Amino acid sequence: MPTSTSSFYLKPIAERRTVYNLRPQLPSGITVDVLQESVHTIIKNVPTHFNCQLNRTIILTGDAHKKVWNSVAKDTNGARRPVAVRDKAFDSIIFFVDEAVTKKLQKEYPAHPDLLPLFGEQVSGATQIQSWTMIEAMGIGANLQNFNQQIQVALPVDIPKSWIVK
Repeated sequence: MPTSTSSFYLKPIAERRTVYNLRPQLPSGITVDVLQESVHTIIKNVPTHFNCQLNRTIILTGDAHKKVWNSVAKDTNGARRPVAVRDKAFDSIIFFVDEAVTKKLQKEYPAHPDLLPLFGEQVSGATQIQSWTMIEAMGIGANLQNFNQQIQVALPVDIPKSWIVK
């Protein structure tokens, strides 16, 4: 049974689970800058192997957000859904692992070349679950999508090629 000292953290985890509460605007008092700073704080503080800091994110809003999800819907035949969750959301937070960092580590630590990409996946997962919990605590609905390849193709062209959607 959770104690009062742990419930502040456990409550958002329980509330975000499969309840998306997506809206086309952010809650009162929350701005894109606040959201971005919060996600970047998580990225900075989630432990990474060899303190490599390989997580990256972008936040897409407005037309950029719609363009990515319209492309994914077209690619996956998702347009057949009358109202999709992508249509209700204010923004998209896209999570990446910078493969250039992984390749550099593979050269620096040649005894573990096969493990380093796996560690990157684990760090990305930890970052995403922490972010999702924080987003729920801020009163923002969220869901996770698993269209990584389709998202990667639809992103703005100025994303570094070494950033891979996770």
